Amino acid sequence: MTTQNRSQFYLTNSLRRCARYDTIFYGAYAGAGATFDMRVRFDLKQKINTAKLQKAADKALRAYPEFAVRPVLHEGRVCYEKNDAHVKLAPDDGKRLYFGTEDTNGYLFVFLYGERHLSFSIFHSQTDAHGMIAFLVTVMWNYLIAMFPPARLIGTKMFTRHGIRADDSLFFTMDDTERFDPLTEFARPGNMVQPVDVERLFRFPPEDAPKDCPTCHLVNLEISNEAFLAKVKELGTTFAPLLAALTAEAIRGCYDVGDRDVVVITTADGRRVVPSNTLGNLAYNVYLPVTPKTAELPLKAQCEELAEHMARQRTEEHVRAMFQDILRQCDEIDAMGDIDKVNAFLTGPEGLANSMTGIGTVFLTYPGRITNNPISGILLDGLSPGILAAERAIDVYAHRDSLIIQFSQKGDDPSLIESMRRTLEKHGLAVKMQDLGRTTQNVFDFAKIKRV
Repeated sequence: MTTQNRSQFYLTNSLRRCARYDTIFYGAYAGAGATFDMRVRFDLKQKINTAKLQKAADKALRAYPEFAVRPVLHEGRVCYEKNDAHVKLAPDDGKRLYFGTEDTNGYLFVFLYGERHLSFSIFHSQTDAHGMIAFLVTVMWNYLIAMFPPARLIGTKMFTRHGIRADDSLFFTMDDTERFDPLTEFARPGNMVQPVDVERLFRFPPEDAPKDCPTCHLVNLEISNEAFLAKVKELGTTFAPLLAALTAEAIRGCYDVGDRDVVVITTADGRRVVPSNTLGNLAYNVYLPVTPKTAELPLKAQCEELAEHMARQRTEEHVRAMFQDILRQCDEIDAMGDIDKVNAFLTGPEGLANSMTGIGTVFLTYPGRITNNPISGILLDGLSPGILAAERAIDVYAHRDSLIIQFSQKGDDPSLIESMRRTLEKHGLAVKMQDLGRTTQNVFDFAKIKRV
């Protein structure tokens, strides 16, 4: 670590500056009505041993030093203070917790446990889905070998070859900019694809619940992953275009879209284009517009068109230019003043951040398949995604033969969920629906974090 590089991130009082990208999450996605709480729920085969889980989580955190921080407010900006506390395990009792406070031992994440289930809850400023999953794999590996010591004979190559950490060596392969602020490392001016005509965009009507409702209503639609894969192969496409096409069809079957465009936003991992070991946020949005003309095409042709949109938004030039545009947005937020006051404005009734989706209709996150590895096979009965945010969102996970399409919404209106069920069944996919009820959303609140 060079002196120049270190001085860019570390202040004289040992605080570390947060990443540029984090400015957006703290500016627009913090507060009771806006916090972006990402989750994964594990259903375990045996009762949870909290003592062994505690040791497993603490050991995993040593491999992820960038997560071992407490957010503090310093001179109008969020900075990170080194945090040596134990990882927080809290009963999953429906109590609202505040990220970055004693509720979470100062961390931006927390584990919630029941008798046989474990939910991981993390504020999106900490990392993206890639980093969240990597950390969880390490925690669950440590827990596996604590519960079943012979499992250590399997070895860690099954996950370390994918960039998941067993120790902190990958952390030290990077300089500070790549490690802590990857957008600055990889952003470049260039031509950015603009596939959305905002004037034609269909937006959902308001939900029947306020954004600052303390809970989100979660409903899972479960289909066979193998059946969906067969449909993917039949259409000669991939998972994301097909999921997007089916989502757009469900929206048109539920709302009076008219001659407007349904734009499904999927998230992509920038590391696929600019390889890196960083766990800073490197996710970016991919916009998949389904126009009325597109909606009239056979499903195969729709998928082909959406796949072309995806391909144009996954070039290195576009991704780097997209990162550059995100930095531009960060500059605009920084120029508005102290981040806590900016957040109060942006998330308020007269603010600019009244829609997570921005220039899209709905978020559809698909991190990919959680393969049937020894961790899953020995420990888990099932796995479910979770996104608790300010508005409707869809999160999709594939685990063993279950493809779970989870709807998260503030209100209780089942119309879109039922429309998606009918759409899936229309295309030959048997659906099991599970209403998970209302889940308490954990939040980041500037009024509650430490000030330095």
